[in-house]
Amino acid sequence: PPIGWGDMKNCTITGANGYLGNAIVEALRSVGSTAAALIRGPENFDGVAHRFVLGEVVDPKILSDVDVLIHCAWSFSPGAGEDYFKVNVEGTQKLFDAAKQAGVKRIIFISSMSAHPGCRSNYGRAKLECEEAALKSGGVVIRPGLVWGGAGSGLYGAIEAATGRLPVVPVLAGDLHGLYMCHVEDLAKFICDMTGQDDLPTALHVAADKIPWSMRDLASYIAAMTGKTRIFLPVPWQLVWFGL
Repeated sequence: PPIGWGDMKNCTITGANGYLGNAIVEALRSVGSTAAALIRGPENFDGVAHRFVLGEVVDPKILSDVDVLIHCAWSFSPGAGEDYFKVNVEGTQKLFDAAKQAGVKRIIFISSMSAHPGCRSNYGRAKLECEEAALKSGGVVIRPGLVWGGAGSGLYGAIEAATGRLPVVPVLAGDLHGLYMCHVEDLAKFICDMTGQDDLPTALHVAADKIPWSMRDLASYIAAMTGKTRIFLPVPWQLVWFGL
């Protein structure tokens, strides 16, 4: 159930200058909670910030007096090899270890619906390992759906940009998994609610609408909202995979 925001916490967010991280910062500030940042360029943050690079050693001192650590940061730069897991999984574990040393009371890890038993992508597998680390640390895991709204980013932002730019929009063909949507402001408020709970049980939460969208339906909706007429061209997923 929704929790009141009367119990303000000192929160620190990794990736606070990113799409979701920024929304979380704004949600926390709107209710009077502090929202410090762990980011690569702390000089570019409007507020308290410390330099943080996922994968590097974390000084527990930068987490002193922190009640809640919200871990949003993720690195795609290492590619698909062992470095991908070293940076993201081992880097996340280093962060959680530093949080434990600093006495951080609560960890909230932002995962993905791509993380599930049997997942084959490096992204999903790495997120799943980080989930396990968060739960072992007594933290909370949130698996958002396809995040949309606001400035837009990620997959939704790419679909939105392509629909706005191309008269013929390629969409994946075949019987694929649907896209379960989650508005960025709803997600930020949900996370903000969690920071206000004193007895937050260790658990995994899925934050997404129950009704899936196909990529074609989503692109059609975006086109309709912008008043544009588009032609949608089904493309076999194998072709897209080869291109990537």
